Amino acid sequence: MILAEMTTDVAINQIPCYWADPGPLSDMASEPHKELHTDWSGLEILEPDECFKLLNHAAIGRVGFVDQGGPVIVPVNFAMDGRSPVFKTAHGSKLSVAMVQKPICLEIDAWDLMGHTGWSVLAKGIADLILDDEEIERLEGLPVQPWTRPDLRHNWVRILVEETTGRRIIEH
Repeated sequence: MILAEMTTDVAINQIPCYWADPGPLSDMASEPHKELHTDWSGLEILEPDECFKLLNHAAIGRVGFVDQGGPVIVPVNFAMDGRSPVFKTAHGSKLSVAMVQKPICLEIDAWDLMGHTGWSVLAKGIADLILDDEEIERLEGLPVQPWTRPDLRHNWVRILVEETTGRRIIEH
């Protein structure tokens, strides 16, 4: 089948995915000598340090929060500032959440559709609007450039991470 031949040679960076320069998924496989901790379904439970390592390699994720009583999930490009994801936004629901320091989460993932492997990381915390001019100037040096209307997205939001969780599908 031509489609199978074409897709088996496609690296994860060449198919639609939501993170930057991750390297092949096989490079992220668990070390064979490392004892794996798994959940009830056999998924590897990622340690917090591994979650932050994956967050540091990501550039695109999805933030989730509650707006007007309902769940909202939207894509964002972001960078890590220490152990806190940061992103830029304009006036709207993301800014409103940050202004009153409401709960927010960031999810990133990567998948190998042909190999049936992949991983997912969730960082949960509080949204915080960054107001300090010196900190904003420092953050402007990070590789966060909004893809649409950068002229309107001047507000920096930090996720004050309180918990990280991650799972990886183990190759069999």
